[in-house]
Amino acid sequence: MMSTLIDARPEWADQDTFEADREKMLRYGTSIGMTIEDLMRITDPDVILWLWAAAEAKTLECEKV
Repeated sequence: MMSTLIDARPEWADQDTFEADREKMLRYGTSIGMTIEDLMRITDPDVILWLWAAAEAKTLECEKV
């Protein structure tokens, strides 16, 4: 799974970058009602990339305000 994610987001090969984005995804996921347990069970790379994209969009939306 991690190789698929790195293929899609090469910067995630850097552990620190991935962990920072992972924290952003976890914060976003909990903000939409998911539990940490639910989020930690996600193994589908497409879902993880969707979660990252949604978290990024939310961040950009908040920066506009």
